[in-house]
Amino acid sequence: MKQLTVIGFSLLALTAGCTVIPGSGLPTKNKTVVYHENDSADSTLDSRVNLYPITLSLVESMRQPPRFAQNNNALNAQKAGYRYRVGSGDVLNIAVWAHADLNTPAPTSSINPQSRQVSNGIWVDEAGYLFYPLAGKMLVRGKTLPEVQNMLTGRLKRYIKNPQVSVNVTEFRSQRVTVSGAVGQAGQLPITNIPVTLLDAIDLAGGVAENADTRHIKWTHNGVDSTISLQDILQYGDLSQNHLLSHGDIVYVPTTENSKVYVMGEVGRQSALRMGNHGLTLTQALGDTGGMSQAMADASGVFVIRNAPADHEKPIHVYQLNLKDATAYALGNQFRLQPEDVVYITAAPVTRWNRVISQLTNSISNVNALDDTFQ
Repeated sequence: MKQLTVIGFSLLALTAGCTVIPGSGLPTKNKTVVYHENDSADSTLDSRVNLYPITLSLVESMRQPPRFAQNNNALNAQKAGYRYRVGSGDVLNIAVWAHADLNTPAPTSSINPQSRQVSNGIWVDEAGYLFYPLAGKMLVRGKTLPEVQNMLTGRLKRYIKNPQVSVNVTEFRSQRVTVSGAVGQAGQLPITNIPVTLLDAIDLAGGVAENADTRHIKWTHNGVDSTISLQDILQYGDLSQNHLLSHGDIVYVPTTENSKVYVMGEVGRQSALRMGNHGLTLTQALGDTGGMSQAMADASGVFVIRNAPADHEKPIHVYQLNLKDATAYALGNQFRLQPEDVVYITAAPVTRWNRVISQLTNSISNVNALDDTFQ
């Protein structure tokens, strides 16, 4: 009788939620439960979810359009019309033919922080002015080299007959673009008289690292962020995504560390998988985690949970794949996952029942052992 009483209390504790286990519950008594002012009985999680069966028509609707090699005529026109404009900090070399006394370069007071050497030439000051003998003080910031040359020629005509003036930049210091992230050598690159594109900047920075996410490169231009796929440029020749860079632009190459898919539930091993630069399909994710558990998984309960912030009414999208028919693996192989997706495989009903019975059996066995000890 004593044994049955102990078993009865054990079953009662188990079926009551096993709150005797440390940390298995969180009583709200004497605790302040805070709700958002917009929370209501209608704003449940279920009302914010869309459920989509993974079918052939769904896969076709989500398929990305084929990518082809594309020219970038707009970029070619920009490069053809590109002219470097002088800025504050640039060092200019000015030569006047047949007047060697004017051509002697004078050391500037500006020091190159990289070479730590004094530069020879004429430095454009912070206000955008330079001083040249006979020509005096001139505002050159924002002007092209031919425009600076014409200004000098016009002023030197007062003292020299038919002056022949040559102007070029010996050090480009005024304008920079920043390349950061998973590249060979992150840092700043100077804007020079040769136009620099996004692809050029990455090459000049040593190329991308092995762990670079080449599909989601961020380009910041005039405070506006754009996502560029270097993978499409290199693999498909989609030059429409290549752009001309200008002063202040930022090119950030992320790593694949943050591009992960989480596989949970009844699989060989629950894992966080990196997407890689070639993407990941649902079937690949299942294969990389050891596949579905043949004994415990519910073949009809393969779910992909995805956050869709653009859908303000129902921002949680759940996709369900029914694998009772083995041919459905073909659909899974065409369903492409996105970063932060959660793949969850549910347990079969019989598995859940067996687990409950197993817990009950273990509890009864432990009680029997305890009862035998005290007999």
